[in-house]
Amino acid sequence: MKEWQTLLKKMDFFQGLTDEEITPLFAQAIEKKFEDKEILFSEGDERKFLYVLGKGTVLVSKLSEDGEESLINILTSGEIFPHTGFFDDGPYPGTATAKKQAEVLMVPIVAFERFIETHPELAFRIIKVMNKKIFLLQRKLNDMLSLNVEDRLFSALKQVGQLTQAEKVHLTHQELGNIVGASRETVTRQLKKLEKQGKLEVKKDHIKLLEC
Repeated sequence: MKEWQTLLKKMDFFQGLTDEEITPLFAQAIEKKFEDKEILFSEGDERKFLYVLGKGTVLVSKLSEDGEESLINILTSGEIFPHTGFFDDGPYPGTATAKKQAEVLMVPIVAFERFIETHPELAFRIIKVMNKKIFLLQRKLNDMLSLNVEDRLFSALKQVGQLTQAEKVHLTHQELGNIVGASRETVTRQLKKLEKQGKLEVKKDHIKLLEC
């Protein structure tokens, strides 16, 4: 658990805590690896665990009223999720799916709530961090409403590249379509257009960004 301890102490939530103070959080925690496309939890499931992402990428999606899936967030190393429901008993607000392989620490909600009771100042940090997350989601929504599909797509690719700190984006055309609100066929056409403009290269298993 030493690596997880080091990771948690770097996060905004837990900065300043000593090893001794943070150790109780691991008493009932579970380390687990999820393979590509394996589901960590589904929208509407009973919320039992809080997840810390150590390695890999996790995609979070929601279903609309008409059954359409929308990718609402891309999580990378150091993220704690789900981002909502820290202080209530509601179900998971979305579906979390591993992209490639993901290593997570699963902390029982009961253990996390007990930890917060011991360190009430962390509740204020959580609220601040969640406010930042909401701001980023609002900005993403504004982009979707104000930009055309081509610009939305390139903006999304750059954001993913920044999140993963890589110039290669490992998302399928369908997953990109879920992000920007377009069909897989439309994404494929727009990617070809962006490739002709010299902004990216489309490979079999990834998209390489050339202009960031």
